Amino acid sequence: MTARAARILVVDDELGVREGCRKILASEGYEVITAGDGKAGLEQFGERGPFDVLLVDLQMPRMSGLELMQEIRARDPDIVPIIITAHATLDTAVEGTRQGAYSYIPKPFTPDELLLAIKNGLEKRALSLEARRLRDERERRLLEVASERSRSNTILAAMTDGVLVINLEKLVVLRNNAAARILPDCAGRALPFPLQEIESADVREIVHVVIDSPGGFMILSRQIPLGASTYMVNVSPIIEPGGETSGAVAVFSDVTELAKLDTAKSMFVSLVAHEVKSPLAATEGWLNLVLSGMLKSDPVEERRMLERAQLRVKTLRALVSELISLSAIQTGKFSLTRAPIEVSEAVGRAVETGRESAASRGIRVELQDDGGGARVLADREALVMIFSNLVENAVKYSRDGGEVRVRISRDGMYVGVSVRDRGIGISPEDCGKIFDEFYRARTEETAAIPGTGLGLSLVRRLAELHQGTVGVSSELGVGSEFTVRLPLADGTG
Repeated sequence: MTARAARILVVDDELGVREGCRKILASEGYEVITAGDGKAGLEQFGERGPFDVLLVDLQMPRMSGLELMQEIRARDPDIVPIIITAHATLDTAVEGTRQGAYSYIPKPFTPDELLLAIKNGLEKRALSLEARRLRDERERRLLEVASERSRSNTILAAMTDGVLVINLEKLVVLRNNAAARILPDCAGRALPFPLQEIESADVREIVHVVIDSPGGFMILSRQIPLGASTYMVNVSPIIEPGGETSGAVAVFSDVTELAKLDTAKSMFVSLVAHEVKSPLAATEGWLNLVLSGMLKSDPVEERRMLERAQLRVKTLRALVSELISLSAIQTGKFSLTRAPIEVSEAVGRAVETGRESAASRGIRVELQDDGGGARVLADREALVMIFSNLVENAVKYSRDGGEVRVRISRDGMYVGVSVRDRGIGISPEDCGKIFDEFYRARTEETAAIPGTGLGLSLVRRLAELHQGTVGVSSELGVGSEFTVRLPLADGTG
């Protein structure tokens, strides 16, 4: 791109001076505009500006050169004023400089003197413009840095993950609000503070390892318990453009629920393996005994063995059914076919099934129906599954020769079904967890009782799918009572 020719405004009341300056400057490639007095010069500036240099006489009619300089510099502070005068004195030089003149040329002057003054003036203008550009660029960058820092601070403050920045001197130089909450021991300390003042030895160790790593790019991740929660702490080095490490960043992500889920899944795998292994082994043993022909002479015993094997297979089928149902509910693929049905019908089926397993231990299962034919809008099989789980649980945790009482009653716009046993009971702590997936209360009395911890979770989820609730009240050594409440089909009490 071709550079623009410098533009010069020549203002002098002597025609010969004006024309002489114009010819000399034009021959050097400058663009020259002339005016015969201060007023005319101001008009030319307004109509044809901007200009790089103002070449102006001091003594002129209508407006002096100093007045013209003041007017033009007020509008363009970067213009370079040069005074040309036949009355050059120390006083005029001082006054001209005070008004902003770059230099002055006494009349008469030679072309070389004029061109030198113009050349120096243009260089001064170029330097001034470059200085201004650099200053503006610096201010813009400072604003960008301030804006970026403000954005970064806003982002850090809004993060739910904790963030710590540690320099090579092992000083914590930055922490966000989440980090202060996660590490309350360092929340009140003024930055920077030593890494050693963080109480968690695990956090200190993982940061030390990353910062002290000899060369290379090392990122460490570790699950660390902090207070009542578990955090995945990821520590990575801060690498400068030259490849040197200047510190480390530690990010704290709350994985408490994931850790609980991992524990629950591990327990679930262990429980399912145990629950599947025992009935399979027993069934295989009884079938092998029958198939061996050793019981041909005793048909009654042979039938008893087959019935036991069949019972174990039913247990396995029930377990598989629970797993499939729970998985379907969790993935949103569980479908309900709801229709008005009498609660007593579903409860009756559950009670009859429970009586079969209770009879061998001398446990009575009694049903009291005070529901008056209460009907609910429900999926028949899902409803049977709810009450069957509760009755079977009550039988399972009852003592031999005990009693399980099932009662149907109305409660305003709801029908309630309670299942009460006189068994081993549940601790207050376990009462708050027994509806969680895979959770089982672990005591000496429950250790030998089979179960996966899925039944009550399934009961809760199925009750909620029917806009109902399930609750429990229990006392250790006395027994437990589970109550399901479902809205009546007609919405009336």
